[in-house]
Amino acid sequence: MALKPKLVPGWPKLAWLATFAEGDRCVEVYHGPCVETHEQWCVEAVWAGEYAAGDFDRTDVVFGSGVRVRDDCVIFVTAGTAMDRLWYCRRGQQWFVSNSLGALSALADLSLVDGDCYANDRQSTIRTTWGDPLCTRPFPTHSGEAHLVWFNNLAYDGRSLKIVQKPDSAAPFKSFADYRGFLVQGAEGLRRNLESPARRHKVMALASVSSGYDSSATAIIAKHAGCRQAVTIKQASSFWRRSDSGQAIADHLGLACRICERTAEWFPHEEAFWAASGYCNLINWTLFEYPQPLCLFFTGNYGDVIWTRSKLPDPFTIEIWDDLAMGEFRLLAGMWQCIVPFWGMRHHKEIEAITFSQEMEPWTLHNDYDRPIARRIVEEAGVPRGSFATRKQNTSHEAEFRWPYSPYAHERFSCYLKGRGFRAPGRRLVRLLRVVAHLENLLQMNLLGRLGLRKRLRPWQRLAGTRLLVQWANEELRQMYDKALAEARGRETIRP
Repeated sequence: MALKPKLVPGWPKLAWLATFAEGDRCVEVYHGPCVETHEQWCVEAVWAGEYAAGDFDRTDVVFGSGVRVRDDCVIFVTAGTAMDRLWYCRRGQQWFVSNSLGALSALADLSLVDGDCYANDRQSTIRTTWGDPLCTRPFPTHSGEAHLVWFNNLAYDGRSLKIVQKPDSAAPFKSFADYRGFLVQGAEGLRRNLESPARRHKVMALASVSSGYDSSATAIIAKHAGCRQAVTIKQASSFWRRSDSGQAIADHLGLACRICERTAEWFPHEEAFWAASGYCNLINWTLFEYPQPLCLFFTGNYGDVIWTRSKLPDPFTIEIWDDLAMGEFRLLAGMWQCIVPFWGMRHHKEIEAITFSQEMEPWTLHNDYDRPIARRIVEEAGVPRGSFATRKQNTSHEAEFRWPYSPYAHERFSCYLKGRGFRAPGRRLVRLLRVVAHLENLLQMNLLGRLGLRKRLRPWQRLAGTRLLVQWANEELRQMYDKALAEARGRETIRP
C-alpha cells in the first residue's frame, strides 16, 4: 500500500481528504499546507510518542487525525476524544475519507438535506465500551448516506474499509498516583512530540483556565507538556454576572494569561463553527488567540463526567453533538483539542473507585460540586484551597435563538435563505429575537419550569433559517474547498 500526498495551498491548514477506488493499492491524500507528509504517513496531530516513528495509530492519547500505512493496510486515525471525528462515504467504487465534511462534500459531490435533522439531532452519543456501534453514525445527504466515526479508527486492506478499535495505552489505575502518573507521562510524551525537530511546522501549547476544577487541573497537566500560556473567559453566563476568570490560577501556576470577553459582535471563521453542529455553546473559543502556526489546546471538557464524585453506569453514554462545534474551525485556526479528562477514559470505573477511595478523603467536600481528583491535582500544585472551585460556573455561549453574529456571516446566510425563497430578518430584528429568547429561557428555568408549566413561546422557531443553519454553513465550506481545489489544479500547484 502507498500514499500519494497532494498539496492544496488554499485549503484550511489542517484539512485532508483521502480517496481510493475499491481494490486500489494507492491512496491519494489531498491536504492543506500544515499537514505533515511522509512516505508512509500523512498527519495533522500531536500524540504521546516519538514524532519520527509516526506511531499515532498505536495510541489513544492522540489529538488530531491522520493516515498511516501499516502492515500492508491503511489506517485512518481519529482523535482520542469525542470532540473530533472523521467523515467517510462511498460513491460507486470510490471511497472518500476526510477530517472535514466540507472537503468530503466538495470531492464526493454531497449536499445536505433540508430540515432540522442536523442541529437538533441529539443521537450522536459515545459509550465507554468504545467498540460499540454508537461510535459511528450515518449522516443523511441528497446523494445517500455519509458516515462519521469518532474514537475508533478505519482500516483499508485493499479490499474493504472497516472500523477498528484504538489501542488502550493505559495500565490499570489502582491509586491516585497511578492515574496522575499516567496523565503526567502522557503530557511529557506530548511535549517530546510537539517539540520534535523533525516537524516541519512549529507547535506551541496553550491551556484554558477558569476558576473551576477541570481547567485548573488540566492546566497543571499541560505544564508537563511545556505549556507556558493560558487563556480565560472573564464572565460567567449566569443571569447575575460573576467573574469566572482563571487569571489567579494562571498566576499561581506561572502561566502568562490572556483574558477574553464571553460575547462579541464578530467571530472569526464563523461559518466553519456553525457547520460542525449548528450549536454555539463554544463559539467564544473562536475569540482566543491561538499560537501560530499550530497550537495544541488543552481543555478540561468532560471533567464534570469523569472527575465528579458520582456513580456512573457501565457502560455510560455521553451526548456529544453540540460539543463537536470546533471540528471545522480548528482546521482553519491550526489547532488541536487536547481533552485531558478523556485520557484513559475506558478505565472510568477505576477512576471512579479512586474518587471514592479513602485516600481521597482529604480532598473530598461531600457537596454537590465535588471533584476530589481534580482538587488534589490543583492543591498539590500549590494552589490554595478557597481560591478555586468555590461554586460551579459556566462560560458557554448557549443561545436559544441560533443565528449568525458577524455582519458578513449574517449577509451570506440571508442571501442563502432568500435564494431558497425564505424570509431573512434584518440584523436589528435578529438582535431583538436574541434578547427575547434569552429572557424567555430565564423565565422558563427560574419560574415557569419550577411551577410545572412546560408550554413555551418561541416565535423565532417559525423562521426557516433556524432549520437551515448547518446546511448553509456547510455549503459555504464546500464552496471554499471547491474554489481552492480548482485554483490548485489551474495553477498546477497540486503536487506530490
